[in-house]
Amino acid sequence: MAPSNPYNLPPLKDRLLENFNTYFKFGYITFGGPSVHAAILYDDIVVKRQWIPSEQFAELFAICQALPGPGSTELAYSLALVRSGFLCSILAFLFWSIPGAIIMTFAGTLIGGIKSEIPPWATRLEQGLASAAIGLVALAAYRMTPTLATDKLSKTLALIAGSITVLYSAPWLLPAIMAAGGFTSYVFDAFVAPCISNLKERLRARKDRQTMEREEREDLEVGNVVQEMASMVSPSIYNANEDIVNGIEIAATSTNNAPSVHDSIRSRYKAGIPTTQENPDDRKVDTIERLAFSYSKKLGFTFLLVFAAFFLAAILARTLSPVSSKADYGHLMSSFYFVGSIIFGGGPVVIPLLRTYTVDSGWMTDQHFLVGLALIQSIPGPNFNFACFLGAVAMANANGSGVAGATLSYLAIFIPGLLLQSGVIPFWQLVRKHAAVNMVFRGVNACALGLVFSATWLLWVQANLYGGSQAYHIVISSAAFAASGFMNVPAPLVIILGGGMGALEYAVSDR
Repeated sequence: MAPSNPYNLPPLKDRLLENFNTYFKFGYITFGGPSVHAAILYDDIVVKRQWIPSEQFAELFAICQALPGPGSTELAYSLALVRSGFLCSILAFLFWSIPGAIIMTFAGTLIGGIKSEIPPWATRLEQGLASAAIGLVALAAYRMTPTLATDKLSKTLALIAGSITVLYSAPWLLPAIMAAGGFTSYVFDAFVAPCISNLKERLRARKDRQTMEREEREDLEVGNVVQEMASMVSPSIYNANEDIVNGIEIAATSTNNAPSVHDSIRSRYKAGIPTTQENPDDRKVDTIERLAFSYSKKLGFTFLLVFAAFFLAAILARTLSPVSSKADYGHLMSSFYFVGSIIFGGGPVVIPLLRTYTVDSGWMTDQHFLVGLALIQSIPGPNFNFACFLGAVAMANANGSGVAGATLSYLAIFIPGLLLQSGVIPFWQLVRKHAAVNMVFRGVNACALGLVFSATWLLWVQANLYGGSQAYHIVISSAAFAASGFMNVPAPLVIILGGGMGALEYAVSDR
């Protein structure tokens, strides 16, 4: 009979309380976009709470980057899933996304009263938040480096991945980089490294053999010289010298046979005698290890089938029924589900595709879209919450319910990524301990580290697009790095202080 609690999970009430204490705050402090979200999650869940080691976090991060959908949301959902199960992961997703979704829904229903231009104070506030977020991203990269970039190959892969993502941007680029890094590390560890090791062993053996032959030749030459000298002296002197030499050899032999400290310890170890007095503090404490939550591959495959069925339905809905200039609930859901199923790279990549399906379809104007885009950049939470704003505006313009449009758009754009992540998790947990899979993930994790480093630069460029003092923004980023990394200031407080320093810049320089 299978145990009722094979993962040694605490009672559901304790898991829900832990989930609330961990995730509730994220919906209010996750400014800055997916890269900053990953840094906040790493600082809170890996560094402070130690739910999982850095290697597993990097693997989940890499999987989320390689799958379509909102990467940071999938990461937050996955961390809660492997920690406490499905119910807690769903609640974590709601805590993570609902606050921003509510703001965007409310703004969408009141679009007529929102101006298209962003006031200067809001720009400086956003720059302060972004600058503090840059410091946290840099800190996350700094902390992940010792475990993910351990040799020349992993450091090289991280450097290449970071450089490529700084210079180029394409929807297919991130999964391609992950796949290339995994393939490279597998080929190197499975084929190249053993060949190099065997070659070094043969060279070392050849060198040792040459050294031994040279020493034998030298010993032989010395022996011949001694024999020639011995034949030249008288027998009595030779015998006396021989007695002296024999006496020295006997003394040396008796000295060598005396038990040394090393031999004494080794013999005591072989006999089972303890070599040192046992320290009570070093005794192993019997504790019940809490294992990562998992489920069957059959259930994971079911999640993948559900995703595929909804994806096919979305394609058919858009193909068989023409899209009109007035939105309806069916086309709204099919459009946002389709977008959530094909977008790689998270929030910034989804913006142009959303504009195509909403503005170009006639559901709203460019002015509406730009107001929502400005707003989503200024509030916490995932960028995919932009769908709530667009759904509310589209249905309000079609004389429908803005709240209903926002709710359906919210579900349609998030569900594909969560279904995919739920389908992949059991397979990841099954194969991640295999040697070949570890070889692949070594390269994938190194590339993921490179992406975190490149995000630092990309965020810096974005934060300084709208003026302000770059030197002051460097001060904010550096202060955030030092405060969180060396003074143990919580990440949420660091971000809030960064926003305050941005507001201070407006009060001093822009008024």
